[in-house]
Amino acid sequence: MYRFKLEVLLNHRRHQEEVCQKELARTRRKLADEQEKLDQKKKEKRANVQKLRFKQKENTTVSDIILHVNYIQQLTQDIAMQTGCVQEAANKVHQNRDALIVIMKKRKTLEKLDDKERQAYEQKLIQDELKSVDEFASIRHARKI
Repeated sequence: MYRFKLEVLLNHRRHQEEVCQKELARTRRKLADEQEKLDQKKKEKRANVQKLRFKQKENTTVSDIILHVNYIQQLTQDIAMQTGCVQEAANKVHQNRDALIVIMKKRKTLEKLDDKERQAYEQKLIQDELKSVDEFASIRHARKI
């Protein structure tokens, strides 16, 4: 019966790959969440800029306009910070993807080695069986003579 010598290592590599895939999925969800927050902040800023333009056309107090301008400036700072968070999350996704690729290559290398050894084992079994059949045929032939 064939048994791959590095089966334990192969199973470990498969487990590592599974863990890494889960981590990649988690970081992708985090990136999507951060991107959604950024989009919301940009949308809110656009809406407030629009409100400010509308208020400037009406009779509005200077203090009310200053309040809107300050809020828009705060949103601009929030957008800059959120853009940094999105970039950080994107970098983490990239790192996890690279790590997953490395782990997958290691697993595939072991699987190829397993396949080669299995084929060699099966070929040896076939050769041994043919040798046994030949010996049996030789013995039968020798008995007939």
